[in-house]
Amino acid sequence: MGLLLAAANAAGLNPVTPPAVTAGPKGVGVALLCHGGHITLHAAPDDGLCFVDVAGLGSTHPQRGLDVIIKRLGAREGRTDVRRRGPVIGTLD
Repeated sequence: MGLLLAAANAAGLNPVTPPAVTAGPKGVGVALLCHGGHITLHAAPDDGLCFVDVAGLGSTHPQRGLDVIIKRLGAREGRTDVRRRGPVIGTLD
């Protein structure tokens, strides 16, 4: 899906694999795994909804990737929820 690849490029993310696409009765889900981040999209066209997650580490620019998706889909409205996360402390045992 060229949309997620364009968004990854704008965000400064480098894809690891091609996008994985899953279609179901209520819409479509797409995931693009990247070095140091990911982009996911869940679209429910019948409801007029599209949920997007753009996450990246370090010097990436997730908002730029989101802006590409919003523009290309021609969204009439957009809402964002930005969550900055700190370093992970501890180990998984």
